[in-house]
Amino acid sequence: MLHLPHAMTARWRALKQAKDRGDSPVPTVIMWIGIAVVAVGLIVWVGTYVTGYANKAPKEAPSPAAPTAAP
Repeated sequence: MLHLPHAMTARWRALKQAKDRGDSPVPTVIMWIGIAVVAVGLIVWVGTYVTGYANKAPKEAPSPAAPTAAP
């Protein structure tokens, strides 16, 4: 009759002493989702920056300046 309470107490103590070793799949998935979100955000930012920079370029080549006399 005392076997069940003793077993439950022993199991409770074992569970309380067990430390998290960091091998749970949930934090790993959350970490990779965060890395993916940051990577996509960085790619979008770089694409927007480059597109804006390219849009500032002149559409036509400038006409050459008149030749000047050499000094």
